[in-house]
Amino acid sequence: MQIVNVEAIPLSFPLEVPARDATGVWHSWDTVILRLTASDGTVGYGEIGPVHGGGVLAFKALVDYKLKPLVIGEDPFDRERLFQKMLGHGTGAYAFGEKGAIVSAIGGIEMALWDLAGKILKTPVYQLLGGRVLSRIPAYASGFFGREGRPLTPKECAEEARRYADQGFKGVKMKIGYGRKQDLENLEAVRKTLGPDLGIMVDANQGFTVAQVLQLAGDLEAFDLTFLEEPISIHDMEGMSRLSATIPIPLAAGENYYTHREFRDLVARRAVSVVQPDLIHVGGIGEGKKVAVLAQAFGMALSPHIHATIGVAASIQLLASCPHTLAAEYITSGGSYDLRRELCGNAYLVDKDGYIPVPEEPGLGIRVNEETLNRYGIKG
Repeated sequence: MQIVNVEAIPLSFPLEVPARDATGVWHSWDTVILRLTASDGTVGYGEIGPVHGGGVLAFKALVDYKLKPLVIGEDPFDRERLFQKMLGHGTGAYAFGEKGAIVSAIGGIEMALWDLAGKILKTPVYQLLGGRVLSRIPAYASGFFGREGRPLTPKECAEEARRYADQGFKGVKMKIGYGRKQDLENLEAVRKTLGPDLGIMVDANQGFTVAQVLQLAGDLEAFDLTFLEEPISIHDMEGMSRLSATIPIPLAAGENYYTHREFRDLVARRAVSVVQPDLIHVGGIGEGKKVAVLAQAFGMALSPHIHATIGVAASIQLLASCPHTLAAEYITSGGSYDLRRELCGNAYLVDKDGYIPVPEEPGLGIRVNEETLNRYGIKG
């Protein structure tokens, strides 16, 4: 069995209303779909995304000119060896390094290799990760992205929270970092709407300093937060460790770390209570599983960052194999959800009780609509 083709398909899904967080605004939801074909005709899919602010064609070039030649003709079951071959080491990684865009691009191909393996073996990916521990994954709604390039008002936050609660979600994650007064007013509106039983998570997108978090922590504590995500720069490991040991709110991070090696200090220094690898940016499902095992060894919960289309399927397959799963992030705004529905149909939808059933179909459990790839494909 050999890999005979690797295709990188950049997509741009237009947004009717621009979305934003504390650090940026995006007018379309862009991603790159990977399509790998084996010599028996089996096709596996992966993803590199989201790619906010342009750059999808750069990822296509990385795949076409750097990574594709390294995997053509190789055995699709040799995932670990191919990951190491694509990443390189020392002078072999001199041009692109061992973190950043190159790892995300590798992650898309690696994800497709798992899909291929599962389809060829006629088994779900979770069975290749140690078997199924969970048959359904609790989901929290992640959103509150703002409207027309501005933050949401307390009234708008309450309305969005009510919609999520009515849909059965176990909790919500909202954005903060718009100023102390607005952040607290938004949180108060959401907690009042949800009541005491549903979880609230907040994401600062690295928008604060250590001093600002220390000043704000007492106010945030009143809302009984499940976790505070990326409160400060993810490169300030000392600051994250200090906050984790000082404030009573559990910290979470991980979406911006590449390969399992970058999680070593985060976990060993107990800088977080919740580990959030993004399966694309960390380098794929295999690297995500390594991070999950590392987190489990230190008694930390697993809740991956999920803002994707096909990446949703990969994340749920991983979570199904992990006993320390906290919840799956589930985004229904900002473009990814609508594109995923067009691309993958009804796979991985949240049920009325707030859970994502884990499918039993082979591979990642999705059927990709090729017409959607054509409709939103970027030519270039």
